[in-house]
Amino acid sequence: MADHAPAECVLALCQLDLTEFRNYASLRLELTPHPVVLTGPNGAGKTNLLEAISYLAPGRGLRRAALSAVARTGGSGRWAVAARLTTPGGPVRLGTGIDELPGRRRAIHV
Repeated sequence: MADHAPAECVLALCQLDLTEFRNYASLRLELTPHPVVLTGPNGAGKTNLLEAISYLAPGRGLRRAALSAVARTGGSGRWAVAARLTTPGGPVRLGTGIDELPGRRRAIHV
């Protein structure tokens, strides 16, 4: 018999906020713990959402793009990705983006 974790132990992305990220000037996406299907024409931003989520983990993101390359074209050059998660240990807020300090480094907030 398979050992299944209780429903309250689910890790889920509840909210995703993007600012000046790829083709999104601003976006707030409210989610439930249920599976999500992204549909739309080519260039609509489906992969950009997945890339934004990938920046919430250590590393260089889904596409391994330079940090300056993920800023929205025509924007300020700064960008941010923030999320609210439910975890077995309680709610967690994460965020990352280009730091305002000289050198435009990536900042991470937990």
